[in-house]
Amino acid sequence: MKRIGVLLRARLAGGRAEELPVAPLLFHALIAGALAWIARGALPLYAYGVYVLTVSAALVTLPLLGELGHLLRADPAEEWVAALPASRRELRAARALHVVVVLAWLALGSLLPAVLLAPEAGALGRALLFLGGLGLVVAVAAGLLAVHGLLGERAEPLLVLVQTLLFAGSILGFVLGQELFPALAAAGELGGAAWTWLYPPAWFAAPLAGLGWQSAAAPTLALAGAALLFALVPAAPARRAARRAPLFARLLAPARALATRFWIRRDERAIFDLVYDALPLEREVVLRTYPLVGVPIAFLLAGGAGAGETARSDLLSVLFFTACIYLPVLLMYVPASESHAARWLLETNPVPDGALAGGVIKAVALRFLFPLYAALSALAWVQVGPELIVRLAVPGFLVSLLVLRALYGITVHGLPLSVAPDRVEVKFDWGGVLVANGVLLTVGAIAVNHLLPRVVHGLVLCAALAALELFSERRLRTRLG
Repeated sequence: MKRIGVLLRARLAGGRAEELPVAPLLFHALIAGALAWIARGALPLYAYGVYVLTVSAALVTLPLLGELGHLLRADPAEEWVAALPASRRELRAARALHVVVVLAWLALGSLLPAVLLAPEAGALGRALLFLGGLGLVVAVAAGLLAVHGLLGERAEPLLVLVQTLLFAGSILGFVLGQELFPALAAAGELGGAAWTWLYPPAWFAAPLAGLGWQSAAAPTLALAGAALLFALVPAAPARRAARRAPLFARLLAPARALATRFWIRRDERAIFDLVYDALPLEREVVLRTYPLVGVPIAFLLAGGAGAGETARSDLLSVLFFTACIYLPVLLMYVPASESHAARWLLETNPVPDGALAGGVIKAVALRFLFPLYAALSALAWVQVGPELIVRLAVPGFLVSLLVLRALYGITVHGLPLSVAPDRVEVKFDWGGVLVANGVLLTVGAIAVNHLLPRVVHGLVLCAALAALELFSERRLRTRLG
């Protein structure tokens, strides 16, 4: 145990400065406190516990999948550490404790206000709620470490998907939170509803409904399983070069082939291929952009619940035309790369600036915008019908492409994939430009939905926007040279 403690202290002392942050604690406390205040008057103690433990787990897991994700990946100094006089069991235990300490620190921000606001809970109830939150954190850490240890580099796309779904689910839960209160209140205790057996926060809140052996068994078994995962699952293997393209890239291969054949100019091809293939491999880009896809999807699912067809079509129209709002975040990180030392390849290239910008814009549109619109179109097809794809989805994509061209010059500062991620320049009027674009696009979306209600109107609008896109492309190439 002494050597494990020494290794843990070394990990904490040599870790990044943000691993035990203070600012996120205040942010988590503000969110958790507000949600706990809403729930305390509407839920009994057990249901309240399930609710606040869900909030706490989400607030802790999101940064662990994001900026703190390096804690889950294999230690870059693993070979050096392995030479120390410590067994692999001790090294693995120190790594697991490191993750648990960081998560427990983050959990304090959401657990403390939740405990203080717990309804009709004495000292014992508040202690059980706090300990349940810490136990849930341990289970989350064990599960994520196990996924990384078993899947290695194949876990990356899975965890990005989990982060996106969690981000969307958090927004969906925030919007529909009070509508879920009756189902939570009806559970009463663990086993009071079938879903509680499959929901980890319900396990760790079980002692709040009574101190019988059944309520203690669920969190005890969950913690025992977490301990086994910590003990048995090895650290993630070293990252290897991929032998085949990721599944997502293979799904987009037909669209890429068509774009290369009919859309990508010859002098844009090299930079298009570079950005299309390399940008999604940059972890900083993926962590800050992919989860944002969950925002429009969450609002679509929330707004479509119980709404009429007209309301749903209005919501879809707004989402199709305003999905490009997150583009400044994406474009800002186009220059970011862990391999920025190879920027000389771009600095010495003979490609004109106009062709370089055109290739980057088309790569971003095809790799990031196109999948988002494909997902929204599929949901629109299910909720309203296929005609919305022609009337709203395709025009919305073309509008986003126009916005992408307009924003490129004011958000991208540097050559693509040529700047260290922590040195990316943020020179953008977030308030003015985003608000103006949001208002104009929202008004335009509702106008299109009501003034152009037929498919033929959508075809005419698509033709007009396509012509405007061609004009915008030529103008950009002429301006940049």
